[in-house]
Amino acid sequence: MKITISETARISLNEIIDFLRVKWNIKEIAVLEKDIKKFRQTVNDNIVKHPSVEKFPSTKYVLIGNRQIKLIYEIKTDEILIKLFWHCKQDPKKLKDILNKK
Repeated sequence: MKITISETARISLNEIIDFLRVKWNIKEIAVLEKDIKKFRQTVNDNIVKHPSVEKFPSTKYVLIGNRQIKLIYEIKTDEILIKLFWHCKQDPKKLKDILNKK
């Protein structure tokens, strides 16, 4: 199955990596990158079913980066669309606003 990354996801991932460069070390950023690769393999192998985002049943998430970041994605007929990377320490109301705009 094809995996596509939205522009919003690219921007949010870059913002998180910039933040992590200040707060984390290189090893922890490498864990984040490894987790993203694992997600891709998990989806391709159809191994794990991830929970849905509340009020958005077709939108699912997986915790990555030492369980501090949500990789939020949508399953479509022939692709997986990565919609957003979300640092879990942010205001959850902001997340709902972003998802409602999509």
